Amino acid sequence: MVSCNKNPLGEGNGDENGYTPGTSHPSIDEYPAWSPDGNVIVYYRIGTMKVVEGGDYIVEPDSIGLWFVSPTGDNKRQFLEGRNRTPAWSPDGKWIAFVKGAQIYKIKADGDSLTQITFEGRNFFPAWSPNGNWIAYSKSICEGDSTCGIWMTDSGGLNNYFIAEYGMFPTWHPLKNKILYFKRVINKEGKALGDSLWNYEVGSKKNRQLNFLSGENHDNRYPKYSPDGTKIVFMSNGQIWLMDSDDYNLVQLTQKGGNYPAWSHDGKFIVFTRNNYAEFGDENGRLWIMDSNAKNIRQLTFKNK
Repeated sequence: MVSCNKNPLGEGNGDENGYTPGTSHPSIDEYPAWSPDGNVIVYYRIGTMKVVEGGDYIVEPDSIGLWFVSPTGDNKRQFLEGRNRTPAWSPDGKWIAFVKGAQIYKIKADGDSLTQITFEGRNFFPAWSPNGNWIAYSKSICEGDSTCGIWMTDSGGLNNYFIAEYGMFPTWHPLKNKILYFKRVINKEGKALGDSLWNYEVGSKKNRQLNFLSGENHDNRYPKYSPDGTKIVFMSNGQIWLMDSDDYNLVQLTQKGGNYPAWSHDGKFIVFTRNNYAEFGDENGRLWIMDSNAKNIRQLTFKNK
């Protein structure tokens, strides 16, 4: 089934039927995550089949869901149909956590044992702890005793703990018991001062703000520690950036738009979505891979391939 000019998520400023006219290029392939063995990348495919200049697009609803592709672009296949977003591999590669209907689920990489992890509120962006025993996530509703921000739950969903207020996009340090996350800084008058990156030490409960690209002109999002914990890749103002995990040596990696960065298992490569919303063409809104020093940039997913 194919529909025209539809927003497959029914989000944004579209009407009740999901129609989204506009002048920018939509995303097509999002939220890539590299498997721990390095053999496969899982990502969310929005279902966009064709984009016309001006921003309207055609959607194939049956293609919406989680997909697999090899790092060479081969063996592309749908894994789990439906609006299953922000996939995250368990450290042993046996499970994939994801979001469906604002709740956290997990499923085995062979498609077996679908399990719901959270049941209350609206929860997003799961991230596994290095030992696989915990999943950190974002909660976006602050009601009653439920505080919005970063939470973590055991991998079975039985125990939930609050971590940090107003945080989003958690990522676990691969070697230490701390969580990196995004936080919107707001002053006493309620004015947003900028989107910053913060570190939370799980044992000591200490929070520390990172210095780079802080301030009202930056929207730092989707941070990820490198596999050895020495680097942090993230998106800010529509580009991919890299810095040392101790706040030094900030480098802009992309020049033509980038979002949703994720590391390869060995830290040599970064997969991301190329998002230059004002550009129209098959190379935009799809997955790309580059060396961690921004060399050898190549397109990974293509139209009808």
